[in-house]
Amino acid sequence: MAISQPQPLLLPLLVSLFFLPTALGATDFHNCNPLRKYPVKVKTVEISPDPVKINTNGNITITGSTSIDIPDGATVNLNLRRYDVLISNRSYSLCDIVACPVASGPIVVNFFNVFTQRELTPWGYFVSISITAEHQEDPMMCVSFTCRITSEQTSLL
Repeated sequence: MAISQPQPLLLPLLVSLFFLPTALGATDFHNCNPLRKYPVKVKTVEISPDPVKINTNGNITITGSTSIDIPDGATVNLNLRRYDVLISNRSYSLCDIVACPVASGPIVVNFFNVFTQRELTPWGYFVSISITAEHQEDPMMCVSFTCRITSEQTSLL
């Protein structure tokens, strides 16, 4: 009687693919409106450090590509929510964050020291970041993700 060889398990492969972005430092994110195709397609969102420590601050880097030129005058909005309560709503000129105008192709948007001292409390936030062109209602990009904030662990040596 012949013994059949076990088939390679698909589950370990799927699990490793699911956790690969986290292992590489990427944050799980989604488009604010999953039914909409945004001209700026986000590829990765990275939070550094992750989780953010209350005695430091956090940086957020968004990488992606744009299928259109983004003109001067575009606005970047950053919203922090906790339990569906708006904690902070900030607007920046895109030109203060990246060199403008932005030609179609790759784009990297960096936010440094995202949180105020008052916002650096344990738990975290639901963050949404969008880019909107001047005189337009619909954003060219909108992503949402969670950002954890923890207290620094001290060792008792």
